[in-house]
Amino acid sequence: MAKHPLVSIITPTYNHEPFIGACIDSVLAQSYADWEQVIVDDGSSDHTGEVAKSYDDLRIQYFHQSNKGPFELANTYKSALSHTKGELIAILEGDDFWPADKLQTQILAFEDPDVVLSYGEVSDVDPSGREQRTFSRSTYLRKNLSSSIRLNLPIRSATRYMLTAEGRSLICPASVIIRRSALEHIGGFQLVSGLPLTDYPTFMELSLLGRFHYSDEVLGYRRRHEKSITVNYAAEIHERVSSFALDFLARHADQITVVGSELISVESTWRKAESTMHFSEGRSLLLQRRWADARRQFRISLQSDRLSVRIASVAGVLCSWLHGDLESLMRVGGRAELTSVHSGSRAS
Repeated sequence: MAKHPLVSIITPTYNHEPFIGACIDSVLAQSYADWEQVIVDDGSSDHTGEVAKSYDDLRIQYFHQSNKGPFELANTYKSALSHTKGELIAILEGDDFWPADKLQTQILAFEDPDVVLSYGEVSDVDPSGREQRTFSRSTYLRKNLSSSIRLNLPIRSATRYMLTAEGRSLICPASVIIRRSALEHIGGFQLVSGLPLTDYPTFMELSLLGRFHYSDEVLGYRRRHEKSITVNYAAEIHERVSSFALDFLARHADQITVVGSELISVESTWRKAESTMHFSEGRSLLLQRRWADARRQFRISLQSDRLSVRIASVAGVLCSWLHGDLESLMRVGGRAELTSVHSGSRAS
């Protein structure tokens, strides 16, 4: 690998006018200068394109395509990849942003030829860019994992964990850099029919191929907002990802075997995770002022085995009756709220 490898940054974006400026600014602020950013706009109907094209830096390329939607996200990623030249591929979606030393910190990991993917911690922020005060559940779980799982050492150690509902969030795209040759080896970003994301199936395939590098530093900021894919498609993601995990096992039975009580345990994690999915659905429905629909979702999530979800679900039920603001309560609880977007093309 070159001493100063070119890092190609893939930035899919859609109606991210309030956020794309902060995204690009965070790339321009990088202490490591050997990068290119390829922005693919999936047919935005707002001023995302105008903001992106206002930047006068030859390292930034902007492409517009007709809207394909979230269920074709893998193809949007592949389109972006086709315009890149770097040995390393970083992911930065248009509503997220990075700390200034992110690239400089991570490229060193790829001096080890066995490393196919580098990732780190992620901090959730609200629409205005304000960090939540508490760790996310995925951060808490990740910090308590064995180094074997975090580093995928030996190879496929992370795979077994990633098959579970909690393991799905082991790696957050905003923190990721991938070795290009490894990504090409698995056929590029993975498209799963009916699944409005590409990161999880792609990382699963990479987990069968080589080692991971993990840093406990914050290497990305994930913006939580009411129009994000994960908020609006929580049910579809949960249903399709859980079935994908079992399909993945069947397709790779020659490389990883999970049977008997271990398989039952894997399936159980997905059933238990349904309550969190219903809470996310209720939260989204409250923002749409669909009070009765939201209440139905919160009543289901009251059955969660996690105390924090049950408490938040009680608050959700009350808000659905009183037409109240759950997001302000989430903020008081130290979590990133989904509202409070401030207009302005380059506000972070």
